[in-house]
Amino acid sequence: MSERDRYLHARRPSTRIRSKTTLVGAVVVAALLATAGIAGAVVTGNSSSQPDAQTQDAPDSNTITVTGTGQVQAQADSATVEVAVVATGDDIGSVREDLAENVSSMRSALVEQGLDESQIRTSYYDISTDRRYGGPNPEEPEYRAIHAFTIAINDTGSVGEVIDTAVTNGADEVDNVQFTLSPDRREELRQQALGAAMDSARSEATAIARAENLTVTGLDRASTTYDRAPYRVESAALAADGASTSIDSGPVAVSASVTVVYDVES
Repeated sequence: MSERDRYLHARRPSTRIRSKTTLVGAVVVAALLATAGIAGAVVTGNSSSQPDAQTQDAPDSNTITVTGTGQVQAQADSATVEVAVVATGDDIGSVREDLAENVSSMRSALVEQGLDESQIRTSYYDISTDRRYGGPNPEEPEYRAIHAFTIAINDTGSVGEVIDTAVTNGADEVDNVQFTLSPDRREELRQQALGAAMDSARSEATAIARAENLTVTGLDRASTTYDRAPYRVESAALAADGASTSIDSGPVAVSASVTVVYDVES
């Protein structure tokens, strides 16, 4: 074999390997390009020549967010009256006894009138002396005792009569009268107020959509605003009318508010 033949023979394996490597590399590149093309179609979801990955991540969503409020008024069906029995004197033992006697008299009279014991609840009790403030005032009794009560009344028409009974039988102070709603009545009115709030929100969303040539297609989500005082309590006006007390109460208002997100389309 000549030197030229030996040279060509030695070169063939190297040429064969290089050709195989080139072929495999071409297949791998082609496969990667094909895979890249498929992935692009899945991400974009369209056939655009300039795929936008954000289209898939943030699809179009047209909504209108509005807030609605509703209020319902009704007559109160319950009330609370705050009264206090007071006793004073220079002997603490006698002051305490006088206080207890007047409290017992008042309780008995209210129960006889028709109230239950559970409707008469202690809200404050104290026996104090002027010594705690630097010494007694010579013009005032040395000791003062007070026993305060909150009286719950289910019949609002009897509030004046309850006050008269308490004062006639030992109570020295009437501090506050409030008309309110029973829990069941309050929840009933709250549901009505929520319905009115939703009607208001829907009407506002429809008006906004119409102005922009849109149509409300449905409800996306809704929430109510937490209100620690969902109803307003009206203070009563007390007026002496001869030997009886008359009560003038205003209506009780229950309010509710909602935030609603509506879906809209062209």
